[in-house]
Amino acid sequence: MDGAHVTRRRPLRAPNGPMPLQGDKPHRLSPSEGASLKGRQCCRLLTFHRTAVLVGALVVLYNEVLVYYINKTSWKLPPGFSQSRDDDKIVRLIIAGDPQIQGYQYEVGGLVGWVTRLDSDRYLSKTFHLLLDLVQPDAVVFLGDLEDEGSVASDVEYSDYVRRFYQIFHVPAETKLILLAGDNDIGGEGADMITQEKMQRFEKNFAPLNEVVRVKNVDFIKVNLVTPFQKAPAVPQTRLMSQLSAPVRVLLSHVTLNSAVLQTAATILGSFRPQYAFSAHFHKYERAAYNITRIMRYAGLPYPADLASQQLVTQEFQVPTCSYRMGTAEIGYMVVTIDHAGEMSSSVVWLPRRYVSLCVYVVYLIVVVLAWVVQRACLSSRRHHTTQY
Repeated sequence: MDGAHVTRRRPLRAPNGPMPLQGDKPHRLSPSEGASLKGRQCCRLLTFHRTAVLVGALVVLYNEVLVYYINKTSWKLPPGFSQSRDDDKIVRLIIAGDPQIQGYQYEVGGLVGWVTRLDSDRYLSKTFHLLLDLVQPDAVVFLGDLEDEGSVASDVEYSDYVRRFYQIFHVPAETKLILLAGDNDIGGEGADMITQEKMQRFEKNFAPLNEVVRVKNVDFIKVNLVTPFQKAPAVPQTRLMSQLSAPVRVLLSHVTLNSAVLQTAATILGSFRPQYAFSAHFHKYERAAYNITRIMRYAGLPYPADLASQQLVTQEFQVPTCSYRMGTAEIGYMVVTIDHAGEMSSSVVWLPRRYVSLCVYVVYLIVVVLAWVVQRACLSSRRHHTTQY
């Protein structure tokens, strides 16, 4: 075409857009572009890992340290509480129920069992020593079931129980430690029979089953009422009565008086005439009052005229468990003060719910795993999409 002006049309492209691809061949990243993409991906993964580790550290810090001190701020001590150990007119007590340190036969074996025992021991030790430092008691009372498998443990296992108990609940030399036996220690529940050997083993490693312990102006009377299901050996009332000398009497037993055999409970109340009683076994906090004369009348026991005229009443307090492994959300200790006139004040110190903290760990791990899977999927999809252009 002579003289014809030929205009070559330039390929169209969107403003500020890329040149259209020629043909169907995908664009391959250059080594420098691939390195840059991998660098950005690694940076994102590194940021994710750092965030997960930081959040994990905060979760551990809260669950293992802060939660105990936050819980401590809610503790209320009895009215008129005196922290002065030199005050001879006030007896300060920490009373614990059913610590039941975990054993080896019924617990999961291997590493899992080791971890669960360690976590339970640590919880008991941490909460107890926080309260011990705060109260600085004259005496600490454990109302039985010191061990979870004490009545069925071998001698080797029992020795380890004893070591762990005194390690977990270590008290200063000037603080009296009053220990009672429970059905998990010497038998008495179901087919687990009470035997002479079990009782002797407990007394050898811990304390007598029946005795009187004097703390300032209070006599603490330990009686071996370990279970409502089996008859325990008779309580030696005559021997214990000869040891009483303080103006205030406090009865200590593993099971509650209303769970014991009526004649046994009536005889004990009529003999010792305690102003107060403390028990455990059922892992919950409750209160009850017993008119001693009325109880003896119901049991068909004779009672002296002076007892009928005085109308003495025993106030019984059932103490909650201090272990989170007992299947109850209400975990705590009792803090008690008794003055020179026999007036008692008490409060329950409730402990943090450990299972809530363990659930937080589970939720954290689930979130981290899901976030990691999503992060990897997004990076893989982005890499595949980029290599096509």
